[in-house]
Amino acid sequence: MTSVNRTMFPVQSGARQIARMQERFATLQMQLATGQKASTLSELGDDRYLDLTVRNRLGRIEGYQNNIGTMGLRLDVFDKVLARLDTLESDSRVGMTPGGYGTGNINFGTAPTLATSRLDEVLNLLNTDVDGRYIFGGSVADKKPVQNVDAILDGIAGKAGFKQIVSERTAADLGTGLGRLTLSTATDTVTLGEDGAHPFGFKLSTLTTTSSAATLTPPAGTPPQTLAVQFTAVPLAGESVTVGLTLPDGSEEAIRLKAVTGTAADGEFSLGVDANTTAANFAASLQGALTDMAQTKLAAASTFAAADNFFNGQGQDVLRVVGPPATATALGVADPATTVIWYQGSDAASARHSVTSKIDEAINISYGAQANESGPLELVRSLAAVAVQNFPSADPTAQGRFDAIANRNISRLAESHNSEAGSIEMIAAELGNAKAAAANVSERHETYGAHLEQMLSDIETIPKEDVAMELLALQTRLQASYQATSMIAQLSMVNFL
Repeated sequence: MTSVNRTMFPVQSGARQIARMQERFATLQMQLATGQKASTLSELGDDRYLDLTVRNRLGRIEGYQNNIGTMGLRLDVFDKVLARLDTLESDSRVGMTPGGYGTGNINFGTAPTLATSRLDEVLNLLNTDVDGRYIFGGSVADKKPVQNVDAILDGIAGKAGFKQIVSERTAADLGTGLGRLTLSTATDTVTLGEDGAHPFGFKLSTLTTTSSAATLTPPAGTPPQTLAVQFTAVPLAGESVTVGLTLPDGSEEAIRLKAVTGTAADGEFSLGVDANTTAANFAASLQGALTDMAQTKLAAASTFAAADNFFNGQGQDVLRVVGPPATATALGVADPATTVIWYQGSDAASARHSVTSKIDEAINISYGAQANESGPLELVRSLAAVAVQNFPSADPTAQGRFDAIANRNISRLAESHNSEAGSIEMIAAELGNAKAAAANVSERHETYGAHLEQMLSDIETIPKEDVAMELLALQTRLQASYQATSMIAQLSMVNFL
């Protein structure tokens, strides 16, 4: 029995070798068919830990690249919208110029109509959404950031719109007709004063004269302020008195009255036979000048002040006249139940940081925007201020109001504001920088990802040429082993003898 076992030993050893070669042959066949070293992680041996690490990193890069792609889409839309807003800003600035009344004063009607149309477009642009996300609402992206043009101008559901706010503010600024100033004359002295401590109407700022016959008491101290002009003698023809005024929108104006003999025209006052008569004539001319300015420049300033109150900017409340407008003494925070709130997005101090996207392990890109930033805000304010105007050709103050509105429109939309924080141009520049930064990171991800893919390939895949050669060599060895084993299995003492 022992002799038999010893005789069979070479056969058993050869069979084990053949079994191992068969297993290797099957593995090589699988690798050649799939191109993969193994069908499970465990078959990779120690390389499985590196494989998992590389795959995890590739997955994170893919996530970052998806974030960059989403952000890139939104930034592309931002770019187009801001370019259009910039065009509308330019068109609005040159579309209404002082003295540009048109043939037959046609621009009295076309200017407000065109402004309404442009305002509608601007509001629609500010309500742009990308895949249901409103991009000008900052972190509040699930609802429209601004109201539509009809609701803003005319109100909605019983809530006051901009037209009503303007009406209230104009009445509060105009008062009884002199812009909330009181004018009185006592013998040789003319006194002009504010009717109370409030933000409405004209505010006295300066008082000057070129005449030695007038003694001045300039405005000073705590509001309400007063000034006085005392004529100690009759001035010389050509001498003048100038009253400086601050208007509700912060602009400065002046009424200069020049002394003349005979009948006084606009900007003049008649010299009397004595100081008392001259003072009375000066008071009459000053009253006429104040009344005219109240109906033109003050009315325009009041409209823009109302726009500043109604279209609130970052960190500001919507304000409205409190009490009966003609005698009002304060502005109060508007009640959303009775007043349209034009902007309903987030109100972050830094609009850009209201939306961020993580695009790398240590890199977050900020690319938020809000409709209440200074650039879009001033465009909306100016267009709304023009849109609510009415310039009847028969109104003697129409041209004066048109010019006053046009001057303020040009000033507020001037190119000089382009470098200010929040301007349309600065928003575009900052978002452009964000886009460029994301593109650089994306390029770096692509390069790094390619290296990781190569590492993963080295771990998981096989060179097919090498496997094919090894498979052929193993096939030859197997065939030889089969033949040798067969020959050994047939050996016996009988056959040997």
